[in-house]
Amino acid sequence: MKLRELVSNYLPDAVVAAIIFTLYNTYTSDIAGPLAIGTNFIFYVVVIFIGFVVITPILNRIFDRSTT
Repeated sequence: MKLRELVSNYLPDAVVAAIIFTLYNTYTSDIAGPLAIGTNFIFYVVVIFIGFVVITPILNRIFDRSTT
């Protein structure tokens, strides 16, 4: 896949998941500063996006083999 397709497919899901994780982390811990919240959000977006990009093709290969 091209980078443009990867971004359009996985980035919205990564942003939504990062928002959920950041809100939960802010609610349950002592993170109150805007810099810490922003850093956590950016970190979560990057990690979740990379996870989607890496794990999705692996899962597709595994399930394609088992169904044929």
